[in-house]
Amino acid sequence: MKRFLFIGFLFMKLCSFAQENAGIYKVRWFIDNRLTNQFVFNNNSGRLSIPTRLYDSTVNEIKNIVQQELMVPSQYVYSMNSKGVERKTAATSEQVGGFPTGTKRQAMKTEYMEYYVKFKITVGLTKGVGVGGPNANYSRLHPFVKVKMKAYGIDKRCKYRKVTRARGFRSIGSFQTNVGGTTVSANNALPIEQVMDMVFQGLTKFKNKVK
Repeated sequence: MKRFLFIGFLFMKLCSFAQENAGIYKVRWFIDNRLTNQFVFNNNSGRLSIPTRLYDSTVNEIKNIVQQELMVPSQYVYSMNSKGVERKTAATSEQVGGFPTGTKRQAMKTEYMEYYVKFKITVGLTKGVGVGGPNANYSRLHPFVKVKMKAYGIDKRCKYRKVTRARGFRSIGSFQTNVGGTTVSANNALPIEQVMDMVFQGLTKFKNKVK
């Protein structure tokens, strides 16, 4: 009898803890490499680099947004792989690295919380009317920032979903050529600080949107 009472008490404590937290178990953040690189070869460019202060500001802003939207304290949840290493996004030419990249199942094994959250930021480009042919053409590329957040409960069901898209940013020019199977994009790239300003405008629009 005491054993059952102890198990029941432990379960109630876990449930009580779960009602007070949101765990961010996955964050994907992409920036089209044509925005930040003057030349892109076959869609490859140098590794994307974000200034530390701007990166840290975004890390904190995501936490703040999750806390604001779900009205509970939030934290990042890094699950471990088989080697005991935290699962994190890899830094590539278009993806920002260092964020948790687990699954709901892995996060639930790591932390017991009320909400399990995945967050995505996409800084993309839509192509305007082009001039030229298939092997050489010029076009204006129009940036947008898409922010998406989903939260699941301990029953694994979606409890929250929200998406916004910010537009109206200054377009950039892009001249694309294809020679011998190699595609080269020469772009009127922007400083990373300007791109990050777009990101924060996108996050602000997300915060201000009434769900």
